Amino acid sequence: MARYPAEHKQATRARILAASDRLLKREGVAGASVDAVMRAAGLTVGGFYAHFASKEDLARQALLYSVEQSFARMTQGLERLDDRAFLRTLIERYLEQVDDADLDHACPMTLLLPEVARAGEAFRVEFAMRTAALVRGIEARFPTIAGLTQRETAIAVFSALSGAVAMARAAATPRARKTIARATQAMLCAALGLESDASAQTRRPRRR
Repeated sequence: MARYPAEHKQATRARILAASDRLLKREGVAGASVDAVMRAAGLTVGGFYAHFASKEDLARQALLYSVEQSFARMTQGLERLDDRAFLRTLIERYLEQVDDADLDHACPMTLLLPEVARAGEAFRVEFAMRTAALVRGIEARFPTIAGLTQRETAIAVFSALSGAVAMARAAATPRARKTIARATQAMLCAALGLESDASAQTRRPRRR
């Protein structure tokens, strides 16, 4: 029997994770069956267990994959900005999700955190470690405010952003969604000392 190289197996696993990510965001865990995921990935169901132990294992690994992919998109192209422009753009990009009907690129923390809460301790620890590593990469960009460390400030900002987007998506009207996004942005910019940095609007790179 022919054996596939490691690169092929990794690429196939990535295809399955990407398909699972899309279905989880659109249909929830119930709609992301093994059969549906493998069809969406263009693969046969028979190959599933070469990559994942169960549907639950796939859902959890897809969530971790999605968090990392979302974080990479959110910070893409911001490396050369100064800290103030970086933070303003990060906040604006995150809140853009409020009016984005396409959930394919949604941050999974605005949709799927209850799945983490329902998972066992081992996965919650893994989720905490993976997300903590992402925060560590940018925490130096955040100021220390009100007795908080830079890391604590970063955690508070992402908590506020993910909660605001989740709440806005549940709002009944476009006006309510805009109010939630605008109020959250104003509060965070004021807390971070960014409210007077109007020049950042003209020089920030746009997400592609």
